[in-house]
Amino acid sequence: MLRVRKLIQLLDKDLSQRKISSELKMGRNILSGYIGRIEQTGLSHQSLLEMDDASLAGLLTAPAADPPADPRLSDLAPRMENCVHELKRTGVTKKLLWEEYLQEVPNGYGYTQFKEHLNRYLKNHDYSYHNHHAGGKQMQVDFCGDTLYITNPRTGAITPCPVLVCTLPCTSYVFAIGLHDSRQESFYYAMGCALDYFGGVTESVKSDNMRQWVKRADRYEPTFTDATLGWGVYYQTELLASRAYKPRDKGHIESHVNIIYREVYAHMRNQTFYSLDALNSRILELLEQLNHKKMQGHDYSRYERFIREEKPLLRALPGEPYVFRYSKGFTVNSTYHVQLVADRHFYSVPYQYVGAQATMIYDYRNVEIYIGLERVAVHARSYEDGYTTKEEHMPERHRAYKRTKEYNAAYYLGKASGIGPCTKEVIGRILDSKIFVQQSYLSCQGILSLVRKYPVTRIESACERARAAPCISYQMVKQILAKNLDTIPQSEQAVSYLPEHENIRGASAWQ
Repeated sequence: MLRVRKLIQLLDKDLSQRKISSELKMGRNILSGYIGRIEQTGLSHQSLLEMDDASLAGLLTAPAADPPADPRLSDLAPRMENCVHELKRTGVTKKLLWEEYLQEVPNGYGYTQFKEHLNRYLKNHDYSYHNHHAGGKQMQVDFCGDTLYITNPRTGAITPCPVLVCTLPCTSYVFAIGLHDSRQESFYYAMGCALDYFGGVTESVKSDNMRQWVKRADRYEPTFTDATLGWGVYYQTELLASRAYKPRDKGHIESHVNIIYREVYAHMRNQTFYSLDALNSRILELLEQLNHKKMQGHDYSRYERFIREEKPLLRALPGEPYVFRYSKGFTVNSTYHVQLVADRHFYSVPYQYVGAQATMIYDYRNVEIYIGLERVAVHARSYEDGYTTKEEHMPERHRAYKRTKEYNAAYYLGKASGIGPCTKEVIGRILDSKIFVQQSYLSCQGILSLVRKYPVTRIESACERARAAPCISYQMVKQILAKNLDTIPQSEQAVSYLPEHENIRGASAWQ
């Protein structure tokens, strides 16, 4: 309307249409239309300029030509509200609604136009309320829909790791951590890590209706799990749950899940991690970059805003983090190992307790085994198939057998060096005598075991005598010692006990 008011001022100065068109950069036909409508009002230029924009536009703007009425649109409009309601039901799609619409209105819109009108209606009736979050009042939590992965360095197997995201809506300070799984002990361990990262506790914590948090979902009175109630009591915080199918009840965490995808997942997409600790170390590194980066449109970072506005309002943390524990009773079997079925991993118990009634208490990090009220074993929890065995839990015979399986050629050569150079030479020749070196380990053990019966000087002498033989064995060294041959001085020249005979061939026959 500014250009229209300028047009009226120029007309009041009696300027020509050519001059006004050049001044306003307005086409002659459009200008003529405005001038004609101004003259039709019968009002003075000054009266027109004193009018407000709405009134002036009503007088001088040419009415838009109404498109021809479409009876299909007037028939579809009242159906839109019901379509939106039906879309919320399980399995209902826009195409299904269109097919049902065509059954009632055979000459109705095609699928593309039906979807266009429905999308426009959804957009025009989608209202969002801007929540204001006070500092220290709430923490929101949720799992990312996508997972990260760790790779087993031995087998190459890839294990998915769910990622929990926690954020403070007031300052947008955010935390994330990867977990072995999403079970309760993992979930509450991660929640404790989040509070440690924030350095305090908010007045309330809000999540959706995940099974770790809510036992029975309800719009007005959700029923929380016993573990959730225990966690809330321990940290003295209120528990909240969003309404089912209402993600905007916790819109802040929903948006931060997308931020984690962009700022963390995207930077890790081409990296391989062989342990959960390595994965979380990289996540923490990227989180620090995100929280210390200047926020868009502001001259401060999330961290700076958090320290200034929210950190002083958080409640103090308890002395120790909350630990969610499971308990399981069992009888110690003859293998003196017990299985944590959830991980398919076995943990050792002192062999003296075979047949005893025991209790396993485990959390995200540790596995403890009790006989009565006495704790007899503690292990770091492993999430891989296999065994965790402490040597002090094994019988002496089992320890000895375990040690024999751990020996190698370097071990035997090292032990032989402690006896003498001839013994080392004999052990070396025995090791070299087999295609598979492991087949010679028992012979080496036999020779080294002779120190329990004979002095090392005699063993060294026996090996010095035995090394002259083309083929050496444990039995040869043993017989030399048993018959005291090591004490007899060797002659300067070897004596042959074979009678001379013309049919005996010498080395020359084989050249």
